[in-house]
Amino acid sequence: MATVLLITSLDTRRKETLLLKEYIEKEGCSVLLMDISMGALVEGLADYGCVEVAKAGGSSFDVISKSSDTNKNMGCMVKGSGRIVGDLWTKAKIQGIAGFGGTSNVTVISLVMKELPFGFPKLILSSSAAIPALAARFFANTDIVMFHSCVELNGLNYFVKDALSRFAALIGGVLHRRTGTERHGGEAIALTEFKFAEGCAERVRKLLEQRGLEVVPFSATGASDCIMEEMVSKGLFKGVVDLVPSGLSEALLGGNRSAGLDRLDRELEGSVPVILTPCGFDMISCGPYERKDTDPYWKRKRIGERKLFIPDKYRVQARTTRREMEMIGRVFAEKLNKAGTKVAVFIPLRGFSSLSCEGGPLHDPQADSGFLKVLRAKADRQKVEIHEMDCAIDDQEFAEVIIDRFVRMVADNDRCGLSRVDG
Repeated sequence: MATVLLITSLDTRRKETLLLKEYIEKEGCSVLLMDISMGALVEGLADYGCVEVAKAGGSSFDVISKSSDTNKNMGCMVKGSGRIVGDLWTKAKIQGIAGFGGTSNVTVISLVMKELPFGFPKLILSSSAAIPALAARFFANTDIVMFHSCVELNGLNYFVKDALSRFAALIGGVLHRRTGTERHGGEAIALTEFKFAEGCAERVRKLLEQRGLEVVPFSATGASDCIMEEMVSKGLFKGVVDLVPSGLSEALLGGNRSAGLDRLDRELEGSVPVILTPCGFDMISCGPYERKDTDPYWKRKRIGERKLFIPDKYRVQARTTRREMEMIGRVFAEKLNKAGTKVAVFIPLRGFSSLSCEGGPLHDPQADSGFLKVLRAKADRQKVEIHEMDCAIDDQEFAEVIIDRFVRMVADNDRCGLSRVDG
């Protein structure tokens, strides 16, 4: 029988917790309870009580319950519950983890869940799931499933019972169908892609699969590429074809697809080979179009005066200027020079994306040349391969050359790994 660890605060949600436990057991799962209460002590119900959790976190429940320092108290409960959860997972005593409650509860629960590997079932039920300022913080960069209860989970009214019942059914369904993939991996290839390099991504995927390699694609939306890097850092891939690293340029320029200023850091500090292109550096994602008259960003960046691609009212791609491309080239080169792994950069000189090819709405070879000039000057050629190709990104030869080089890099890396093991 699969066992789920259920985390909540019994001092504020005792009745609700016991009912949810009953519902989960009816789904054919065993339940272990963890209490992360920080106010009042409830004894005799939890398998891992708040006293034990606080102690594991380096404090005591008596100190926490009398303290008004919420941030410090939550930190202690995160640390303590994380240690207990890690031990349970390592010993295979749980096959999934779930939690429910308000903002404080979900903050603690989500931070604990983020330490567990991808593929291990993680589920949260909360009325705070849709708060814009908090939602991404709860489940960003991991595979936590958020169930929005809509109503506050206090009391046992019809709506709460219904939410608890459906959440229990979700837990049961996930645990009964899990594959245990979180204990495997390391043989697949990560691939970033988006609409404006669709042809290249499709060819790359097919060429890798023809060579017997499994491909896991990630949409370069800012969120998915962050998740990709997190998975790379956990050893889940044997190589990265980062066709669209523009989460970095979006972060530099304030675009919608920002992946943060640390984009590229984790994949480049790893031990697996990485292929990169400048795809996406040639544009800023700045929709919706209705921002044009009132948004200070549009005015400050003079977006309306640039070349634009507007497929619909929600999406707008604005051409990056030469000065912006030079800045992107400098930051890109700085990151490449710090790489701890094998890196090869391929530059399609006739268009970094389908939008900036000749005849495309964002075609601007002068801006692209600004990027190239800085990259050539700043990149350390002893550490970074740079291949300039007289083609566009979606041309067949571009994908073929990329994959030929990448496959050799992977093979070399595999041989080095075997040599280290033999030695």
